[in-house]
Amino acid sequence: MKFITFILTLLLSSAALSEESKEIIIAGDNWCPINCGEQDSKKGFMIDVATEALKEAGYTVRYIEVPWLRAIEMAREGRIHAIVGAFKDDAPDFYYPQVPFLQLSPNSLFMLKETEWQYQSIRSFNGVRIGVIKGYDYGDEMNTYIKSFSYSKTSTLIQLSGNDAVERNLKFLTRGRIDVYVDAEPVFWYVANAMGISEKFKHVGSMSSPEPCYIAFSPSKPESEALILALDKGVISLKQQKRLAAIADKYALPKSSYQW
Repeated sequence: MKFITFILTLLLSSAALSEESKEIIIAGDNWCPINCGEQDSKKGFMIDVATEALKEAGYTVRYIEVPWLRAIEMAREGRIHAIVGAFKDDAPDFYYPQVPFLQLSPNSLFMLKETEWQYQSIRSFNGVRIGVIKGYDYGDEMNTYIKSFSYSKTSTLIQLSGNDAVERNLKFLTRGRIDVYVDAEPVFWYVANAMGISEKFKHVGSMSSPEPCYIAFSPSKPESEALILALDKGVISLKQQKRLAAIADKYALPKSSYQW
């Protein structure tokens, strides 16, 4: 009898372990509509796509909301499976899918409507105060510019962090604490509309063309390569079913952001 009980316990434990191994934990900070709040009913475009794509391979997705640099650290240490909303320079050592399903310019520029300023080159930033989010990848030119302030105290570059960093930057912009804010255009307008202040701002250009944005997988997890294959296969299937477009429509993303 004890032997039978032992076998049943072992089988139940194995089943629980198997079920647990099918749960994929993806983390990021609130970057709506790409990935939104952990408790939101709408978790964001990339989370919805990943959930449906990985479901086809039998996986379930659990999304957690943490500050960006912490999310990268957790994935690098193998405590979670992936980060969401990543450009390749965010974490060059991570595993990236072959089939990107989103493209964005990470360095679109925004100002108050009444402000007279135009971006022509990196020298255009002389004399203006810029707001960014700490640890984000803004492309080579902007990354180099930000790093030039790494070891100096300055009031011309404000780097915020935390899950509400986008909202706080927009408040800084309205209050005149910064002159230019740098972010992806869909994110900026989504948050500005949610705050009811979108009419205050204008888009004044981007420093580079749109580039692939990813769910990037941990370099410490042995299953990362298998998860990439599962995600790629699922995304291709969603495209064929036109589900990718339907999910994008839910978040008002332009077709240019997800058509490949």
